Amino acid sequence: MQAHFQTTQKDDPATVVTKSKSLVTDSTPVASPASPRRRPAQTITHPAITHPDRVLWPAANGTRAVTKADLAAYYALYADRILAQIGGRPLSVLRAPDGITGELFFQRHIVRGQSPLIGVVPIAGQPRPFLRVDNAAALRALAQIAVVELHPWGALAETPDVPDRLVFDLDPAEDLPFAAVIDAALMVRARLKAVGLEAFARVTGGKGMHVVVPLVTPKRGAPPGWPEAKQFTRLVCLAMERDAPDRYTTTLSKQARGGKIFLDYLRNDRMATAIGGWSPRGRAGAPIARPVAWAAVKPGLDPAGWWLPEMLDAREPSTPWADFNAAAGDLRAAIATAAKA
Repeated sequence: MQAHFQTTQKDDPATVVTKSKSLVTDSTPVASPASPRRRPAQTITHPAITHPDRVLWPAANGTRAVTKADLAAYYALYADRILAQIGGRPLSVLRAPDGITGELFFQRHIVRGQSPLIGVVPIAGQPRPFLRVDNAAALRALAQIAVVELHPWGALAETPDVPDRLVFDLDPAEDLPFAAVIDAALMVRARLKAVGLEAFARVTGGKGMHVVVPLVTPKRGAPPGWPEAKQFTRLVCLAMERDAPDRYTTTLSKQARGGKIFLDYLRNDRMATAIGGWSPRGRAGAPIARPVAWAAVKPGLDPAGWWLPEMLDAREPSTPWADFNAAAGDLRAAIATAAKA
């Protein structure tokens, strides 16, 4: 079980959250990825990484140990790709101050002593704003506080009640081979395509897979909100369960998942999150949750086949989601099409 940062109006005790040092190494112009929704380039101070030799991931699974400095280097090298997935969104993070073998903290609200490089997102009904990152300097600030996982919302910070992404989380039972997950992902993709939505695949760095759908904001009328997004994804999953009850389940109970894939549509709700593309995972060996091309979604695909140390040392891979934003579909139209089927 993971510990959670509490977000009451009282100050967090020093035993839970420690104030990071405000050392600065340089001032460098940092440009956010090209997007009309992102802030313009500006000069931002980059924080120093204290205790850079601290091991966050011990050597495991044939990979070397990963230090805090390695994490900062990874965030810097893949900043553009990471920010394309998590930038400008409410963000939750998993922190491992003493490494992944120590106590882990899941944090989504700002805390006392937080680096000013990390942005904030006010959310109605929440006692404190959520975290937000918009540039490489903010990612470095996350490395400084040992953030080992990045979990963004499926909505932008400016419109937190309007989803612009759907996530189908395919979570297999322990006894299932990954080939069954591949079949499920292809089935989800086909069902979405039938109602006019393009989908993209992401391995999670674990044993499952995400099918992610980019959404466009309609030019007229109120855009669908989280209730519509949740209901739509629920109906897609229920249809798959109905057609193949021996393979799929939408029941949250672990007892109902034996030999089946849990089709998790609950990621599509207000304040729900899913692991971001290119995020490390707080698991042995430092696996990476990585977008993959559909051409790679076939037998032989390893859901935990990419590791942070290898990605630091290898040539930068291609970007399989280059057309992600251009493929955004209309959820309202998809709901209408599904209703006629």
